[in-house]
Amino acid sequence: MRDRDALITHIADLLPEVMRSLVESRPLTKGDWALTLAQLRALRVIGESRGCTMGALARALGISLSAATGLVDRLTKQGLVERVSDPKDRRLVHVRPSAKGRRAHQAFQREKKRRMMAALRGLSAKTLESIAASLVLLHGALSPGRGESELSPREQKT
Repeated sequence: MRDRDALITHIADLLPEVMRSLVESRPLTKGDWALTLAQLRALRVIGESRGCTMGALARALGISLSAATGLVDRLTKQGLVERVSDPKDRRLVHVRPSAKGRRAHQAFQREKKRRMMAALRGLSAKTLESIAASLVLLHGALSPGRGESELSPREQKT
């Protein structure tokens, strides 16, 4: 068995790959739009934020301001987001999803879930129980305010 730090690193490296493979295995296209992974992430951030500015989008995605502007330009061209001037500060421009953008985001979320469910259907019940239990523990460990001291003695040893 691997040492604890190696396992932690392996899990931390593997989770983003699992999520990326969910989206990148086949392009997500619906109707009259096709989005890249970066555009999907931007649409998610914009949709989950109240009054998202270019700066906030760039920070959330870990990209430059010019890259965020380019993403928003492409999403605007597809009619998925719109720019709105801030009435209190004309220098600020907020980005929000259009009705079409909200529908697109919801459609992509449904497709992602469908793909995940299709992949999981091929696994045994015992494997599914193990994955579910592990994800519950991971979710708890990632929840704000939960520290090592809140883990059960058995969890602290593993």
